[in-house]
Amino acid sequence: MKTVAIVLVLLSSQAFCQEITFTNENITFRLTSTHFYVDAFYWFVNVSDHDATSLIYYPVPITNENDVVDSLDIFNITEGTQPKISNKTNSGFSFILSVRRKDTVVCHIAYRQRVVGDSARYILRSTQAWGRALEFAEYKLIVGSSIVMTGFSYKPDKIYGIDGKSIYLWKRSHFMPDRDMVFHFKTTGRKP
Repeated sequence: MKTVAIVLVLLSSQAFCQEITFTNENITFRLTSTHFYVDAFYWFVNVSDHDATSLIYYPVPITNENDVVDSLDIFNITEGTQPKISNKTNSGFSFILSVRRKDTVVCHIAYRQRVVGDSARYILRSTQAWGRALEFAEYKLIVGSSIVMTGFSYKPDKIYGIDGKSIYLWKRSHFMPDRDMVFHFKTTGRKP
């Protein structure tokens, strides 16, 4: 089975010093017969008494040369700035994150990846690298009528139907993932 591997690992030397911590995430996934979209908001808190800056690495492993991320956007909502993406390769990218003392920064990251198989993956276990559970996490998956979901690594909390689309919802508090978010699906051949 081929998969689309989507990984979020936010690692930095400061994270292990517990100056900047990763506390919340709110992610909307969209899945079509050709692409997997990630539209995510991440909260980072500086718990120290001084300003802190870290290099954040966001890896996006690929399973083959056809499922490369072909669009990427990152924006620091709190500061109203667009961090410079560095070291961008097919397997990930880095950016500098600065957080003032005792403050919070919210970053928006969005990207699209080609779907080559019958599943899409978002790595949740990377949260373990921060050494603490997420205070709150919310995940939504939106699919059109051309996609039939056949399985999930986490059972959705709720499922909605709106305007011909299915919306799957997960909400977690004090969440330390023990497995990745995997979406298994098949296409119906209908137009979305």
